[in-house]
Amino acid sequence: MTPTKAKLALYKDYLRSGRGADRVTAALANALAARGYDVHVITRQSPAEPLSVALAPGVTCHRVPDGRRRPFAKFLNKLLLRSAFGERVLRALPGLDLMRRTSLRLQDCLNHLRPDLILSSGSNEGTELTYAGPLPAPLLQLFHVYPPTSFQGKKYRRAARFRAAIRRAAACQVLLPSFRDLLRPYTDAPVAAIGNAIDWPADEPLPDPATREKTIVYVAYFSKDKNHLALLEAFAKLRRADDWRLCLCGSGTPAWERRLRERAEALGVAGRVVFQGVVRAPRPLLLRAGICAYPSQVEGFGLALAEAMWCGLPCVGFAEAPGVNGLIVDGATGLLAAPGAEAFAAQLQRLVDDPALRANLGARAATFTRHAYAAPHIWEQWDDLVQSLLAKR
Repeated sequence: MTPTKAKLALYKDYLRSGRGADRVTAALANALAARGYDVHVITRQSPAEPLSVALAPGVTCHRVPDGRRRPFAKFLNKLLLRSAFGERVLRALPGLDLMRRTSLRLQDCLNHLRPDLILSSGSNEGTELTYAGPLPAPLLQLFHVYPPTSFQGKKYRRAARFRAAIRRAAACQVLLPSFRDLLRPYTDAPVAAIGNAIDWPADEPLPDPATREKTIVYVAYFSKDKNHLALLEAFAKLRRADDWRLCLCGSGTPAWERRLRERAEALGVAGRVVFQGVVRAPRPLLLRAGICAYPSQVEGFGLALAEAMWCGLPCVGFAEAPGVNGLIVDGATGLLAAPGAEAFAAQLQRLVDDPALRANLGARAATFTRHAYAAPHIWEQWDDLVQSLLAKR
């Protein structure tokens, strides 16, 4: 489909971490620009701070920084926003409402740009865009997370504010089909399911399974939700696996890494656990590894999991983990485990003991992801969604 020369504004509050949301935002902006749209990325990041991602030459970046610090106003906002009454007080004193000031700056930028469609990259962004009032163009709300987490109780009234914001959306996007109905309590707007794109060669041959290393790999930021501790417990329970190692790719706070290293030592597997650090280009590592463990408790999509499947890795995840169980089909494209390290270890053990099972599940996982999430296919879906909203306008 050939797009009209439409102007799109894509808002992401900050592009400084280089993690999944930053990469997905940049990829979407670049892909839409490549398809002929006039794309403008808006961020609150200071001009003095470099972006963590590369935007294509056809993408214009607009910086709308927060301005001078207001420590007293920030303290007062946090104090008042612990209750609905406090929020009403702030609305009565708009000069002290920092969210309103942010929203007004963003809306000034949008009124200057006059886009045909506005894309909000997350719940915080949607709230900030709409808080000061109506927008000058239809709003497409994106969900890069498991949708219910955007509406759960958060500090400072953010969830309540987002419930009001999503009512302004002309349409929403989620990452998996099973997430569509989860938005029905909050909006009647159309919901499109479009997964994350993997821009790797879809016809790249898989390595001979016999040449793969005896390595279990996990690519994830060190945090509680990523569940590294359960993976260490499961790895320590494996039998007849002394020649296997566990490779943890990622980083986190020094305290988290120290905690993981100490736990590996206590379990007696420290000598077989490798802390690889952040891997910017994971494909070669994934093509060499033998198994992917993905014990995360919840994902919006699990891009690192999909990339491992793309590379022909048999994967193990938890059956109750949203965003993981939407990619792994138990016994077809991977294995799903009941809760607990013991059950996870049992599924890993099946793969360690059975090379043929590893090869079969890995090949089927690659076929599935290379069909469903190849970049050209995903960008075509985005093109269709944007065109449908432009036609309605």
